[in-house]
Amino acid sequence: MKRDGWVRPAVGWLGVAATLGMFLVLVMGATVTTTGSAEGCGRDWPLCHGRFIPDFALATAIEFSHRAVTGVEGILILALTIAVLALYREQRPVWLLAPLMLGSLLLQAGMGAWAVKYPQQPVVLALHFGISLIALASVALTTVYIWRQGDMRSGPPVWGGLRLATWGVAAYLYLLVYSGAYIRHAGAAGACAGWPACPPGGSWTGVAVNLAHRGAALAALLLALALLIAYRRLEPDRRDLSTGASLLIGTLLLQGAAGAFLVLSRYSLSGELLHAALTGVVFTSAAFLCLAVTLAAPRGESALPPRRRPRLRAEGVPPSSPL
Repeated sequence: MKRDGWVRPAVGWLGVAATLGMFLVLVMGATVTTTGSAEGCGRDWPLCHGRFIPDFALATAIEFSHRAVTGVEGILILALTIAVLALYREQRPVWLLAPLMLGSLLLQAGMGAWAVKYPQQPVVLALHFGISLIALASVALTTVYIWRQGDMRSGPPVWGGLRLATWGVAAYLYLLVYSGAYIRHAGAAGACAGWPACPPGGSWTGVAVNLAHRGAALAALLLALALLIAYRRLEPDRRDLSTGASLLIGTLLLQGAAGAFLVLSRYSLSGELLHAALTGVVFTSAAFLCLAVTLAAPRGESALPPRRRPRLRAEGVPPSSPL
């Protein structure tokens, strides 16, 4: 019992460290892309200019430090994966989260190595950023689950339609993020030098894709607001869902402001990093809602909206009835 008393909190703090590390990897990856330092180590990987510790120029230092932090993060995630599988192997969510965080980190590192050795198209570079978001979210959710598994597993069931809507919003946000990353890697972001409207002078295609992305971002905010309203009306007992949706709305507003700052600052490094960091927080917030609604899967009469449940009881329909 004494051992269990300190081991589980230690694993929880390991998760906190891995989450912060993954967030740092995400921001440093954006730094590499923004500063054009992807070739700071030439075409060598994992060595840098053929050496383990190279002579440092600025681009070399940025790329090498990104690789070093990613290596340390890999050790943290490997340790966290082994620990959670050992301590919580009887709990099904762990068997999804643990392989997902380890696999996404390995895939992210592999794509990074591929991008160094072989020049990539914008579609692949954007996917690299998208995989980084999955790695961040999976590590963060594993950490949240370690600390709050009792609260999350004991929540009342969620209406099945609302669970599907939550996953749909998360998928929409992922596509939105991918489109933004694609615009940046394709070099089309500079076609719209104003905010919220684009001043004349940019290419028609570049202006169109930028305005479409901004419109999609506004739609994401409206979807998050709709989720919050649905949670409060259909699942009033699930305060964690209302809190998570409120966090999602807040981070989307901050990301929108960061997007405006990014454009008005002429795509400065600080604007790029702030926007990338908030993107990670936004997607992680949506992923938390997906985990919360999935842990409380709908069963029996709880698969129906709350307003129909009293009527079914009054009519004498058994709780296990498919109606």
